[in-house]
Amino acid sequence: MAATTGNIGWASLALSESSGDGWQQLLPAGHFTAIDGRPFDVPGGKWFIDDSIAQRLIAQLSASVNDLVIDYEHQTLNADENGQPAPAAGWFKDVEWRDGSGLWIKPNWTSRAAEFIKNGEYRFLSAVFPYSKETGEPLSLHSAALVNRPGIDGMKAVAALCAQYQTSSNHSEDSPMDEKLKALLAKLGVNVDEGQQPTEAQMQSAMAALSALKTKADDADSANQALAALKAKGSDDVDLSKFVPVATYQAAVVELAQLKANGHEKSIKQVIADAKQEGRVFAAEEEYLTQFGEQQGVAELKGMLATRPAVAALKGQQTQDTAPPKKGEGADQELSAEDLAVLKATGISKEDFLKSKQELN
Repeated sequence: MAATTGNIGWASLALSESSGDGWQQLLPAGHFTAIDGRPFDVPGGKWFIDDSIAQRLIAQLSASVNDLVIDYEHQTLNADENGQPAPAAGWFKDVEWRDGSGLWIKPNWTSRAAEFIKNGEYRFLSAVFPYSKETGEPLSLHSAALVNRPGIDGMKAVAALCAQYQTSSNHSEDSPMDEKLKALLAKLGVNVDEGQQPTEAQMQSAMAALSALKTKADDADSANQALAALKAKGSDDVDLSKFVPVATYQAAVVELAQLKANGHEKSIKQVIADAKQEGRVFAAEEEYLTQFGEQQGVAELKGMLATRPAVAALKGQQTQDTAPPKKGEGADQELSAEDLAVLKATGISKEDFLKSKQELN
């Protein structure tokens, strides 16, 4: 499948060379084409990727908060059109470049998808990426899908991944996760499926929650010690021009943090909206750009968007295709479902949690 907008095209193609350690080839090295002859809109008729391009894609994915989805038959792209659900077959964020073979990912399959692969019901992995129509270089990674019609001929099927899945399942049966660890993770809002090991993302969320709780406890302890010292001196000895009640101070800190977060969010939204009106932003990129701005800052976001060429066909059109935000969306968009569960279970503020998570990374 291919689509174009201005000087940018979108492509989905399939290949499926895999290794026994769970890594899966997503894009081959150098120049490559699809079986049907795509790309037709690139000089020379070939896409191209090398180490430098791959490192840019890897950096983009590392900067994002969420993993990228692997669905079935590209249903994520077709859901709006056919109205059917788009369940995930897996997720990925671990990406690496291998000289001579290309870009590789390490999927985290759902149990259902792993069974499909094991039974031979799905054999190939298809990549979806926007690309430059001038050079054929992939601009970012959008998603991937399990398919049965490969886009690139001569590649091995994904059956080898089943060995890794079975090894993981057997390990879980022989060495089930410690029940105390499972209970601890649940207290932190991280729920691990029965018979499964916690994922890296779940452990990071749990560590961030613990760090935020410790910071919160340390702050409370310091405040209590200061209050005790003031009480020991007696109210007549307290200079109210230098000291304020702890509750008043904490309320002011919370209000200031909220104002700062709201202002930062508005700045990011405005930068993206302005660039979108100028034809520099696709509607599909808004979530990624918002997350980029949250992590790297408004100045970095502005700088990145300023280097992009303006696409006349996009100016003033994309806002018509963008649905109004659903109730509940906004300040929590940068948090995953697991992160929100952690916040609900622990009572940690969003700001403390994100700060702790950034310090861990």
